[in-house]
Amino acid sequence: MAIPRIERIKIQGFRAFGKEAQELVLRAPVSAVWAPNSQGKTSLAEAFEFLLTGQIVRRQLMASSQDEFADALRNAHMPHNLPVYIEAQIRGKDGKTSSVRRSLTSDYAKRQDCQSVLHINDAEADETGLAALGISLSQPPLSAPVLAQHTLGYLFSAKPQDRASYFKTILEVTDLETLRGAIAALEAELKPGESAYWDRLTTASKIAEARPSLEPLTRAVPTAQELAEALDNAVTALLQIEGADVPESITERLEALRTLLAERRAKTFPVSGFDRKIPAEWTSPADTDWEKLSQYLAERSRIDEQARRLVSLFQEALAIPEIDGATDAVDCVLCGAGGALTPERIEFLRGRVKEAEDFRSAEKAGLEALHRLQTKVSSSVGSIDAAVPAFMKTLSARRRDSGFRIDRINALVGDENEASVTSWIAAVKRLSKTLRPFRRYARQLTAEINEYLDNAERFDDVEPLKRAFDDFSDTYQEYVKKLTAYNEAELLLRELLDAVVDRASDTEGWQQLIDLCDDPEGLREALVDRHARTALKAELSKALSQIDKGNEKVLDDKFGDLSEGIQYWWDLLRPDEHTFFSSVKPRKGARRTVDFKAGLASSNERRGVEVRDVIAVFSQSQLHCLGLALFIARAVHENAGFIILDDPILSSDEDYRAYFKANVVEELLSRGIQVVILTQDQKSWKDLEHRYVHQNIDMFQIEMVDPANGTTVTNNGDGLQAMLTRIEILARGSHADMRKQAGELLRNAAERFCKEMLVRERWAKGQAQVALSDFDGKNLGQLSPQVEPLLGECPSHPGKLRSIGSELNPAKHDDGIPDKGTLKVALGDLRKLRSIYL
Repeated sequence: MAIPRIERIKIQGFRAFGKEAQELVLRAPVSAVWAPNSQGKTSLAEAFEFLLTGQIVRRQLMASSQDEFADALRNAHMPHNLPVYIEAQIRGKDGKTSSVRRSLTSDYAKRQDCQSVLHINDAEADETGLAALGISLSQPPLSAPVLAQHTLGYLFSAKPQDRASYFKTILEVTDLETLRGAIAALEAELKPGESAYWDRLTTASKIAEARPSLEPLTRAVPTAQELAEALDNAVTALLQIEGADVPESITERLEALRTLLAERRAKTFPVSGFDRKIPAEWTSPADTDWEKLSQYLAERSRIDEQARRLVSLFQEALAIPEIDGATDAVDCVLCGAGGALTPERIEFLRGRVKEAEDFRSAEKAGLEALHRLQTKVSSSVGSIDAAVPAFMKTLSARRRDSGFRIDRINALVGDENEASVTSWIAAVKRLSKTLRPFRRYARQLTAEINEYLDNAERFDDVEPLKRAFDDFSDTYQEYVKKLTAYNEAELLLRELLDAVVDRASDTEGWQQLIDLCDDPEGLREALVDRHARTALKAELSKALSQIDKGNEKVLDDKFGDLSEGIQYWWDLLRPDEHTFFSSVKPRKGARRTVDFKAGLASSNERRGVEVRDVIAVFSQSQLHCLGLALFIARAVHENAGFIILDDPILSSDEDYRAYFKANVVEELLSRGIQVVILTQDQKSWKDLEHRYVHQNIDMFQIEMVDPANGTTVTNNGDGLQAMLTRIEILARGSHADMRKQAGELLRNAAERFCKEMLVRERWAKGQAQVALSDFDGKNLGQLSPQVEPLLGECPSHPGKLRSIGSELNPAKHDDGIPDKGTLKVALGDLRKLRSIYL
């Protein structure tokens, strides 16, 4: 499977590029672009980045405030009616070429990101479309395979967590972190909670007499029988030590302890005054009851009162066989009128009796419904009365006599808890205020229902009774609501008060023991849950420890491989240094910290190495090279098909520029990676051209002559071949100036031929660092004598080179203008020499 390659890129209106679209055709595996500063070189690099990601990372890394990049992507001089786009032809992993175009739809603004749309082969696409071509973006912010000066140092200044996330993502170990995080979260969820049952058990276990029976319950889950026996033994032991009678049954023993506790507490404070029950949840009367009452009223309306009084007489008459079975008129049994009871009148009597029966049935059902409503009111009143704290139902004089007084409560809990007492008093007042309307509605509703039960004829409308029940329901539920708020205030006060009372009465833990005895099933369920959670948490802790060890081993292996990759590229850039890159790896005991380590050697063999953090010991130049090595290692690790390097070597790093051109680029090309190098250093640009002429290197120059028109791109092609082609055109001209220019260029071409010959000769001798620029400043007269001995294919070749210089010397020094014939012969000789030796 092939790796992707960019075959050409076209840019319009993006940053330094203007309204005329500029295109770079990238035929070769390596391309070099030269431009002085401020000519659009960085804009070109960011065009590649924007094409792939829809962003430029410089905004994220360099802006102190992101609104500094507002309107930064669209060329300031670009006509508004023209689109801004970057379009590339990319050969994908399947070997097919696709058109990839990203158009800017909305520039960066003060408070928003830019917006763009990506098309692949004219169809709208996203990152998955790029992935289908074989282009997989890396971990943000350095997503694209584009390296610039402002991104080289990112990982050395990034926050520890960002750095760790970056490496774990590119090393594809985030799934391990996700798994560990999920298990760790589960472990936290399984931590045994502080339940009321456990709190009661631990408190009750502090009772000296109960401890032998209760403490084993905290270590293992007992059976239901064992639990019941343990609780009963604790109660029995407590009764015995207090010298109380010990009843025979478990129920009686628990009640004896309850009574003993109340007596002991009462000597300090009558906490029984807080006693109350939980009110039942409100349930509305059944709809069928209201339907039955409505049916009663409907049936009553069908038959008048006189008919209801006579119905018994009608029933007696119809009970006479002669009348019930008559088919002809018979005499009336009441008045004796002959033939008065006709079959029609007998049928009328039957109808009235039937109506009366339906009425009686509906009346019975209606009265039963009223009784149920009466019971509902009565049970609701009883539920609320039971939920009223005992002290609120006690006469104030009797309450004061018992010692249930505010001043007594304040004295017991202390001034520091005055707020709790004040909050409780306010809740009592709100509760009492809500209780009054409830009782009023209850009395009114009870009286109304009793009135209807005494005389059903007084009941004539269902709706008023329903509304009265709704009002009663509202006051019931309002009381329950206020009771909930009261519960919270009372709970805070009771915790303070019970602690004081139990200490004073030496009954600490008694109430908790009684509560556990009242609900042993709940206690056992809580113990089962707690012990299960504890056991499972221990298993998860063990699993987490094993996962951590496994993750650490995987990370060590993965970071080890990455470190080897970085070190390989580092050694290509900066061989044989005493201070060198050693490794990148997670810090021991810290999952969110990744360190870069440097080795400090005492000899060229890198013996006696001391390890330090690179930030502390590396120079800016070394950090720069480490950033480049890291970028390349990442690109190789992720199988990037191409990389774009914007001034990858500092201008002051001349020593390592040669290693980059000779070692790094050559190694990248050998791995099949397409390399696009942007540089402001013309010498490096020329050296790359000569060194990779066998790769048919693409050579470009960009410049901004007119800011209004933006950056333009020039394809310089093969240097010597381009020079010869241009000379041929000029040599055909008849004008003397054209021939003079042709002569000057032909002499320059001969100098270029000599330089290339000398570089190749040096390379053959193992001097791999020699470059074309090493011979800058040398003229043909100085170069030719060195080259002539290398022209051994034919005895005439040294003379031809020498004659080029002598014949064209006048053109160089304005002594004369070569004629067409001289130019043609010299050009032919130089072409032949180039074809044979280069």
